[in-house]
Amino acid sequence: MTIVSGNKNAPESAALEASFVACATSHLQTEYSTEPLRCQIAAVPTLEEVGREIAAAARQRIEAARREVDDVRARIERERAAREAALKAAQERVSQAQAALASLADERAALEHRAETFLAGDALHATREKIHLAFNTRQLELEDALAVAEADVREMQTEIQAAQVSDALELQLAEQYLTQLESAAPDVAEAVRLAATAQENLLAARQAVNDGLLNDAEVLLEKAKAGNAEPTQVSQVEQMLADARKHQTVRDLIARLNAIGDAPGAVRRIKRLVVEAERAGVMDQVLPVANRALETAHRAANARYAQACPIADHLVTEGFVPVLGDGRIEVWKPLSNRGALNGHGWTLDRVMVLRNNVWETKRPRVAVTRKDLAPHAKRSRWYRAWKNRGIVG
Repeated sequence: MTIVSGNKNAPESAALEASFVACATSHLQTEYSTEPLRCQIAAVPTLEEVGREIAAAARQRIEAARREVDDVRARIERERAAREAALKAAQERVSQAQAALASLADERAALEHRAETFLAGDALHATREKIHLAFNTRQLELEDALAVAEADVREMQTEIQAAQVSDALELQLAEQYLTQLESAAPDVAEAVRLAATAQENLLAARQAVNDGLLNDAEVLLEKAKAGNAEPTQVSQVEQMLADARKHQTVRDLIARLNAIGDAPGAVRRIKRLVVEAERAGVMDQVLPVANRALETAHRAANARYAQACPIADHLVTEGFVPVLGDGRIEVWKPLSNRGALNGHGWTLDRVMVLRNNVWETKRPRVAVTRKDLAPHAKRSRWYRAWKNRGIVG
């Protein structure tokens, strides 16, 4: 027999003892620590966070209430349609029974006439009794069927009236609850309504664009966007609206160009419309029409200028300085020859306007004076002619 020495387990005992000491030391340090405990301060929510939580809860409740109202409406409509269909079927049975009863006498007379035609004697008598018995039985059956059908109609009508009252009350309660929730959070309710009708508004906006109702389309599109409609479809309708507005702008500018004609001032108005077209980005579509209108307006303006030149030449000989416009001549007179030449005063003598190919003269009711003539007037050949006449001096 072998005897095991106790020193063989000495290392294990020493390790176990060290573990116990460490655990005890750790326990003592944890339990009797003199360090002050650190207070854990909970994060304080902001008002915005609280508001968002309440809004999220309100949205859920309002959406659920709206679904409940929609479900109640849909169920009421289904049940109403089913009751009306059942009532219509019962009324049809009443009509059929009444028609059958109404034709019973004619059928009986026709059958008796046929029996009298082909039968005689005892056979005719026996057949008449059979006809009488059969038609009496048939009449009783039809009367019973008619009574049942009429009772069914009355019962259904009563049920419909009662259902109308109960359905209206149920729907009213559901709508009142929804109204109560919406009045407590009107902003959330509006967001829910926009979200519920977003797709509908988007389709309506598309149709409004197709119908040319661009302002209505823009309003509907904004509602659809506020309701978070599908972004791709929103982008498509936005592009449709932008294209439609551009086409409308083109049509409007072309119509205005065509309406100008060749009246005095047409060139200036056409150029303003060209600038407007360039600003709107539709110059390519408008330019051909504008060029044609400008060509016509230039021809007419040149003709009017040709008529005004002899008049202007004559005015210079009388000591006036004419300032020519399109179909218009301003006749300026110097307050004094030397003062006018030095920029010290002019007065408007009269204005000549071309109307219906006749130059009409208008004189100002009050004196119109200016220190100097406009630069374009001083660049004209009539101003140079006036200076060269030797009037000043």
